[in-house]
Amino acid sequence: MLRSSAIILVLYVIYLTYAYESPIEEKDFKKLLKQNKNILVLWASNDQSAKPTLQVFKQVEPEIKGRGLLAYVNCEKGKKLCKKYKINSKNAELRHFMDGEFHKVYDRAISLKSMLNFMFDPSGDLPWEEDTTAQSVLHLNSPKDLEKALKKQFPMLAMFYAPWCGHCKRLKPTYAEVAGEVRGQHILAAMNVDKEGCYPVRKQFNITGFPTLIYFEKGEEKFHYSGGHSKEDLLKWLKDPQPPAERKEEAEATSDFFPTDGENVNYVVHLNDTTFDSFIAENTQSPILVMFYAPCKYDNETLIFESIAKLAE
Repeated sequence: MLRSSAIILVLYVIYLTYAYESPIEEKDFKKLLKQNKNILVLWASNDQSAKPTLQVFKQVEPEIKGRGLLAYVNCEKGKKLCKKYKINSKNAELRHFMDGEFHKVYDRAISLKSMLNFMFDPSGDLPWEEDTTAQSVLHLNSPKDLEKALKKQFPMLAMFYAPWCGHCKRLKPTYAEVAGEVRGQHILAAMNVDKEGCYPVRKQFNITGFPTLIYFEKGEEKFHYSGGHSKEDLLKWLKDPQPPAERKEEAEATSDFFPTDGENVNYVVHLNDTTFDSFIAENTQSPILVMFYAPCKYDNETLIFESIAKLAE
């Protein structure tokens, strides 16, 4: 009983001192996997080779408490465990385990920010600011970063995006390439506004769709970019930035919201700020399905909505 208590005490001291679990036996490791769904494990030949990563572990552990676990396996002391998992004892390696199973090799920077991003979303894509091909893009992480960027001397095109947005993902490589070519003339910045700390920016610039590209000069918003997403389109526009061409306003049909053409009835009604309230008020006896959307030439919401309207006939 005394021996068992001593072992528990040693493990407890290790955890408090180094901010990670340090299993040696396979049964201990399996227990960790069973009890924790999100574990990042450092495998190293000895404490000396593990030291740089362990220093980062100390910073990461308090931030992920309750959401993930860090573990360290010293392969000098746990040779059987390292052999079982086919660890190359010459090099330190980080492996992630999810739901009790090996998930992937950790391939991001050994830094507080990178590890936190990974542990909070192990299955997510690599954050854009960590992509080595996007180093020419000025990555903004907060409203304060945006304020500082607007004080810089060069005109700035800012891309406001959401990580899950498909159009944003397709634009990113081109945007990064253009950023490199116009360096010294324009700043191409990017900001993920689909996170709580950046919601004020969405409200400030009325960002209702992704990606939204806004052009700034001398710290002031000039206009939104609505051109093509090819490298040639962006480079051409940056040579002579112009506001988007004015769109024709939707006809305000105040007397006939359901225009007819013979026996064909158009059940899709396009509303704006002027016509919305009166339309709803005049059709209180009818069920109405309203789609609020941000204009995007690549999406097919209009086609879907028209199909629903036809079914409603």
